[in-house]
Amino acid sequence: MTTVGLALFAYQLTGGPSAAAVVGNALMLRILAFLLFSQPAGVLADRWDRRKMLVAADVIRCALLALFPFITAIWQVYALVFAINGVTAFFTPAYDASVPAVVARDYYVQAVSLSRVAVDVENVAAPALAGVLVAFFGVRWVFWFDAATYLVSAALVLFASLSARTGKVAPPFSARAFLREVTHGTRVLLGEPSLRQALTLSFAEATAGAAAIVVTVVYVRDVLQRTNSAVAFAMACVGVGSALVALALARVTGRYEKSVRGPAALHGLRHRWARRALLVGGLLLGLLLLPGALTPPFLAFSFLWVLNGAGQALVAIPSSTLLAEHTRDDERGRAYAAHFALTHFFWLLAYPAVGHAAVRWGAPATFTAAGVLCLLVTVVAGLIGGGKREPHIHSQVPV
Repeated sequence: MTTVGLALFAYQLTGGPSAAAVVGNALMLRILAFLLFSQPAGVLADRWDRRKMLVAADVIRCALLALFPFITAIWQVYALVFAINGVTAFFTPAYDASVPAVVARDYYVQAVSLSRVAVDVENVAAPALAGVLVAFFGVRWVFWFDAATYLVSAALVLFASLSARTGKVAPPFSARAFLREVTHGTRVLLGEPSLRQALTLSFAEATAGAAAIVVTVVYVRDVLQRTNSAVAFAMACVGVGSALVALALARVTGRYEKSVRGPAALHGLRHRWARRALLVGGLLLGLLLLPGALTPPFLAFSFLWVLNGAGQALVAIPSSTLLAEHTRDDERGRAYAAHFALTHFFWLLAYPAVGHAAVRWGAPATFTAAGVLCLLVTVVAGLIGGGKREPHIHSQVPV
């Protein structure tokens, strides 16, 4: 919702086409804040009370977002966007690391899938709600309404049932140990073959996602000569595809895993289905983008964008599952923070690369080029391998 409000507010503030540059710069600052703060935030998430971190982050974001309507200069837009997303970089690793503590291990996949569905529903419904608020109350109420949602989030976290923290007691903090701790999550990700494979395929997810976010408007408006409503419909198709796959994964894996007995068998089973889902997701993302050079008509393009969302979910959900399977509670903050930072680094590369390709080659050829890249990434991920697939456990991870 804030993204819609930001675009409209930037247009009011600049009074012209330069609003696009403001929004583009703001999105770059968003990712820069994630890269700068997420891994130090992960260290704190493994040392501090995560509930207090989450509530504090929500309250601070509420206060910052409520200031948006009082902005009078572009630099203030940049400062607030950077600050809000800097706080988000503290919230997200603590939130992701808390999910395994809220749900039992057997229900983790369903929890991650439903969380994905919630995000997809938000991405579809929020722009429509923002439009209603702007039409009846003005742009400022988009920010104030969104600010209020953070207070609701803080209240929900405050009363959530979080189990007691497990794992080793963190040693006293020192500047000397900071570098070792801040890179711990990255070492976890790179040290396990299945996590390396999942991280590699996250680059395909970012490439396909950037193609949808950056190039859809150009393709639908300039190539297909459709309206803004058609652009919104095509973007909504991505969310629909992602939500459908998230629900299907939750249902199928729930039934699939019920027959398994013992932690070792469950862990091996999750290795197997996650590897298949990851590779199918990468393959799907590549194949759906390849026909772009053929200039598919709008209905076909919309169906391809449903598959785009499906492919992204097939990469994201198994990745989170494998990360939870291979980490202890006392290191999850750092591990999820490293995953958050590295995957957003991929988006930082993909956004401008796809945008410049669309300017140089045109939207149809850009889709095909992105498809070729996704297929190459999937081949590399397949060669990396997904680790053991037979029943096993890791001695450093409690079951």
